[in-house]
Amino acid sequence: MRKSYTRFTFLYSVLAFACSFCLAGQPAWAQIPSARTVVNSKLAPALRTGNRSHVHTALRVQVKDAAAFKKWATQYLPAASDPVSTTLPAVYLVKGVTAGDVQKLALCPWVTYVDVPNRRAQEESYLQNADFRVNRVTALHSLFPDIHGKGLTVSVKEQPFDTTDIDFKARVKSSAAFQKTVTPHATAMATLVAGAGNTAEASRGVAWQSSLTSSDFTNLAPDDTEELKRQQVSVQNHSYGVGVENYYGLESQAYDRQSLQMPTLLHVFSSGNSGNKAATEGPYASTSGFANLTGQFKVSKNTLSVGAIDTSGQVSILSSRGPTYDGRIKPEVVAFGEAGTSEAASVVSGIALVVQDAYRKQNNGALPPSELVKAAIINAADDKGAPQVDYAAGFGNADALGAVQAIVERRYASTQVSQGATQSIRLTVPKGMGQVKVTLVWSDKEGTPGTDKALVNDLDLVIKETAANRQWLPWGLSVYAHKDSLQAPARRKADHLNNVEQVTIAQPAAGEYEIQVTGYQLEGGQQSFSVVYEYEKAFTWAYPFKDSHLEAGQTSRLRWFTPVKSGATATLEFRYAGSAEPWQTLKEGVMLDQEAVDVALPDTTALAELRMVIGAATYETGTFMLSPMLALQVGYQCGDEVMFFWPSAPGAEAYQVYVLGNQFMEPLAQTRDTVFAFRKSQYQAVQYAVAPMVQVKLGARSFTKDYTLQPVGCYVTSFLPKYFVSDTVLLDLQISTSYGLAAMYLEKRIDGEFKVMQPIALGSKTDFALQDLAPAAGWNEYRVKLVTQSGATFYSQAEGLFYTPDSFIQVYPNPVLAGQDLQIITNSSDINTIFIYDQVGRLVREYAQDGAIKVIETKGLRPGAYFIKVLSPSGNLTQAKVILL
Repeated sequence: MRKSYTRFTFLYSVLAFACSFCLAGQPAWAQIPSARTVVNSKLAPALRTGNRSHVHTALRVQVKDAAAFKKWATQYLPAASDPVSTTLPAVYLVKGVTAGDVQKLALCPWVTYVDVPNRRAQEESYLQNADFRVNRVTALHSLFPDIHGKGLTVSVKEQPFDTTDIDFKARVKSSAAFQKTVTPHATAMATLVAGAGNTAEASRGVAWQSSLTSSDFTNLAPDDTEELKRQQVSVQNHSYGVGVENYYGLESQAYDRQSLQMPTLLHVFSSGNSGNKAATEGPYASTSGFANLTGQFKVSKNTLSVGAIDTSGQVSILSSRGPTYDGRIKPEVVAFGEAGTSEAASVVSGIALVVQDAYRKQNNGALPPSELVKAAIINAADDKGAPQVDYAAGFGNADALGAVQAIVERRYASTQVSQGATQSIRLTVPKGMGQVKVTLVWSDKEGTPGTDKALVNDLDLVIKETAANRQWLPWGLSVYAHKDSLQAPARRKADHLNNVEQVTIAQPAAGEYEIQVTGYQLEGGQQSFSVVYEYEKAFTWAYPFKDSHLEAGQTSRLRWFTPVKSGATATLEFRYAGSAEPWQTLKEGVMLDQEAVDVALPDTTALAELRMVIGAATYETGTFMLSPMLALQVGYQCGDEVMFFWPSAPGAEAYQVYVLGNQFMEPLAQTRDTVFAFRKSQYQAVQYAVAPMVQVKLGARSFTKDYTLQPVGCYVTSFLPKYFVSDTVLLDLQISTSYGLAAMYLEKRIDGEFKVMQPIALGSKTDFALQDLAPAAGWNEYRVKLVTQSGATFYSQAEGLFYTPDSFIQVYPNPVLAGQDLQIITNSSDINTIFIYDQVGRLVREYAQDGAIKVIETKGLRPGAYFIKVLSPSGNLTQAKVILL
C-alpha cells in the first residue's frame, strides 16, 4: 500500500510540474517520458505529440466532473468557447482551441479523454449489380418464404432514401431525417436491406417485409436510445466512413454502451473502401493494406463490421481490413459488394433482420440478443480468403440461409457464466460431416478510450471430444505489426483480445462433443454470451436449389460450399425433371475448391435438375424452374381500356399476371394467352408484371411496368413525318400491336376535313412507311384512323409537313413587322443565295444560307413591299413577295 501511494504521489508531482510549464506555454512535459505517456493515453491518435496531420479547432472532451471542468476551462482556456454538452454522456464540445490547448486539456485532472469532433461522413460506393445468390439470400426466400422481417424495423443511417419508391410502399416510418434531400445511395442501401421486389424480383431485399426509417449520419455518435426504442429499431445499417481511423475513442465506447442499453439492437458497419491504404497513427501506422477501417466507430466491439467480396468470391482490393489497433479481428464477415462495402453491409443488415425474425417466430415474438444474431451470422459464414480466419475476410462470406437455419434448427444457446466457472453445451456430431463449426460471441462492457486493449470481460472457448478426451482451441491471428506476420496463417490459441471466438474441426469423428465456455477474467463477476454451432456437409449447393429460378438460354453461375478444401474435381450433370432420359454431362473436371462454375442452359421453360458427381457420391439440387424473363409491354391505352402483351415463352403452359397491391406485388389472373386486357375502372393499380408457368410452378417474374409512364397511347407509339420539309411526302407509323384491330387507315385534311386516303394493311407488322403520292404544294396534314374489332374508333395525333416541289417557295410570317425574322421554305436544303429587292427593284440585302428552312432578319428595313428571290446551287430560282409593316 505504501509503495502504491508513493508511485501515485510521484506521478502526480511530475504531472503538476509538467502542467505548470504547459500552462505557461512551455512544452516541458514532452521531455518527461512518464508524463508524455499519460497525456497521450488521454488523446485520440490524431491529437498526440508529433502528429500534426490533422488540425482541429473543436474537440470533444470526456470529463468526470462537469462543473469542475467548466470552471477549469474558464481559467485555462480563455480564448475557447464555453463547453457545450453533446449527445454523448459526460462529453462536451469545446470550440476555438489551439494546438497548445490540446495538451492542457489532456493534463486537466477532470478530463478523461480528448477526441476529435464530428467528421464528414461519406457513402462508401453505390449499388452495382447486386447478386443475392452469392450470400444465399435467394435460397432463403425460396426455402423459408415466411421469414421476411415483417414487424421489424431497420434504420438506414446516412442521407434519406426515396420514400416514394414502390419497393418501400406503406412500410416507411417517419423520421426527421427525411427533411433532407434523398440520395440514390441511401435508396439503394434501403432496397438491399428491405426492398419489396415490386419493381422487379432483383429489387427484393433480404428482409423484404420489414419496416424502414432513416437517420442522419452527420452525427457520427449513436442515435438517441429512446428514439430508437420508440421506432422499435432492431438493426441499424451504417454504409459510410470518414477516412482511415484505428483507435478506441468516444464513438467506439458509445456504440458499445448502447449495445448493452439496447441488447436486441445490432449495428452493422461497412468496413470501408480503403483496403489499399495504411493507417497514419497507432501500432500499425504505415503498414499498407492493413488496419484501415474507415472510422473509429467501426472499431467498437459489440457491432458488426462487413467487408466486400466480388462475384468470384475474392475479397475486393479496396475492402478495408483489420486488425484493430489492439489486434482484434475486423471485419468479422464479408458479403457481395461489387461496388464496395456499402452494399455488403446492407446485405448483412438484412440477414440480421431475418435471423431476428426466425428467432421471434420461435419465442413468442421476443427478439434475440444482438450477440446471438452476430454469432449466427459469423458461424454460418463460408470461409473465404486465407483458411479459417484472416484480417481481410474475417470469418468468411455471410450465408443468409445458414444463419436462419441455425435458429430454426435451434443450434444455439444463450446463457451466462461466472468468473472462473465453466458452462458446457453438449452436441452430437452425425457421420460423414465435412466440418463442425462453433462460434462464441458476447456483448462486452464498453471500454475506456485510449487504453491499450478494448476487451474488458474475457471468456474462453474450448471444444472437447468426450470419447477421445481431445480438445480444440479457437483460431487466432498474429498481431505483430509487420505485413508478413499479419498475413501468417491462423493457428489455434487462447484468445484474450476478441469478444468473438470460433473453433472448427475438419472431418470430425461422429459422436459426442462438449462446448465449454469459461469465465477467464470478468470485471462484473458474470457475463452473458451466445454460442451457435453447425455440422457442415462435404458439399452443399448454394445455387440453384429446390424451387429456384434459372434464366433460360443464358450463362448462369452455379455456386456451392465445400468447407474443407481438397483440390478435388467433379462432374456436373443435367436433366429435365421427371424425364426418363439419363443424366447429361454438362461439364467434367469441375474444380470444387473454386465453389462456382459458369454453364449455359437450354432456352426453354421447364422444370430441371442438376447434380454434382464427386467420386461415388452425388449431390442433387432438387427441381428448379428454367425460364426466360419476359419483356412485358403496354399494347394500348384506349379510353378506359388497357392492354399488356409479352412474347411467348417456349414450353410455358400458362402465364401469371401480377398487380401491385397495398404493399407488394400480388397474383391477379392466369391466362394461356400472351395478352392481358382490362378496364382501368376495374383496378386502381397501374403497375403490373407477368411470369411463365409450368406444372403450376412459376418462372421468373418480369420487370414491373407502370402503364401511365409508357410512351403508348391508343395503339399508336409514334406517327411522324419523315422530314418536316420535303419534296416527297413520307410518314413513319409505329403501333404497339395489331391485337384487337379490325382496320387502320391513313387520313388527310382536305378542305378543312380529314378524309380517308388509303387503308393500311394489318398483319404481324408494327412499323409502317406511308406515302402520299399526290400532295399539295405547301402544308399537308395527316392522321391515322384505327377501328377495333369491337367497333370503337380511335385517332392518332395529327401530323403535317411542307411539300416543296421545284417551284415552291413560302415566306412567313407575311406580312411581318419590320425588324422581325422571316422564314423561307424551298425545296433545296443546300447553300442558297437569298436576295431582297425593294419595290423599285433595288437590291437591299443578300444572304447565303442552307437548310430547308432559312431564317433571315429584317432589322433596318423600312416598312413596304419587298421581293424575295432564292437561287439554289443548281440554278433554280424561286421568288415571293413580302410586306413589312
